[in-house]
Amino acid sequence: MRLRFGDWSVGVDEVLLTQAGARCTLEPFRATAEEPLRLVLQGGALAEGQGTPLDPRHPSGPRFRVEGERVRVELPQAELDTELALRVGMQLATLRQGGLLLHAAAVAFQGSGVVAVGPSGAGKSTFTRLCARAAQADVLSDEVVALYPGGRVEGSPFCSELDLPSSLARARLAAVLLLAKGPEERMEEVSAQEAIAALMGQVFRPLPGEASSGDILQRLARITEGVRLRRFVFRKDEAAAAFVKRWLDEP
Repeated sequence: MRLRFGDWSVGVDEVLLTQAGARCTLEPFRATAEEPLRLVLQGGALAEGQGTPLDPRHPSGPRFRVEGERVRVELPQAELDTELALRVGMQLATLRQGGLLLHAAAVAFQGSGVVAVGPSGAGKSTFTRLCARAAQADVLSDEVVALYPGGRVEGSPFCSELDLPSSLARARLAAVLLLAKGPEERMEEVSAQEAIAALMGQVFRPLPGEASSGDILQRLARITEGVRLRRFVFRKDEAAAAFVKRWLDEP
C-alpha cells in the first residue's frame, strides 16, 4: 500500500497492516501508484539487539530500525503496534519535509484548518466532535496532526475516538487554538511565544538525528507566522462550534 504524507508517497508492506483496527482510517491518505516512493516501511525480523521498540513501555515488543529511506519494522502483534509503525513512517516523512508531528486535533471549515492544542483532558476530542456534528466541519484528526511550512496542516490515519475518523487529509492552516474550559465561549489573545510553547509541549519527540530542539522551535516559529493564535474558552455545547465558525469568517 502507498500512503501520502505531505508531498511524499510512503510504501507500507501489507504485512504491517494485518493488525490495523477501527482506530486506523487509511483511505484519505492513499497515494497513487504513479507517485514515486520516498520512504518504505518494510516488515521483517531484526537481529537481536538491533532497533528501537515501537512502544517504549514494552521494550520486548516489536522494534523498528531506520536505514536511510527504508524503515525495517518487526511484525505487529496488536493494533497499537500497527498504529505506532505507521506513526514512525508519518513522523519521518513529515520531519524530512520540514514539518512537525503533534499530539493535537484539527478540523477544517471549507478548507480552513483549525488546530486545537492542549494536554490530555483539555477537550480535543470534544472540540472535534462539536465542530463535526454541529457545524459540519471536516475532521483531520482528533489525535495526531502534522504542521508543514507554507501554512499547511495535515490529519492522520489515527483517531482517539472511534466516531471521529479522518474525513479530510489536509487543509490550509488558518488558526491555532489553545483549548480551555469555561462557562461561555470567548477568544483570548495569546502571544506567539505562548502559542509556540504550547505547541512545543505536544510535538512528538523527533527520531534520533532528524531534528534538534532548536530546529523544532525554528520550525514552529516559521509555521505559525501569519496564523491566527488564540486561547479558545468553550463549553461542551454545540454553540461552541458555531462560535468558531463565525470567528473564522471575521476579517
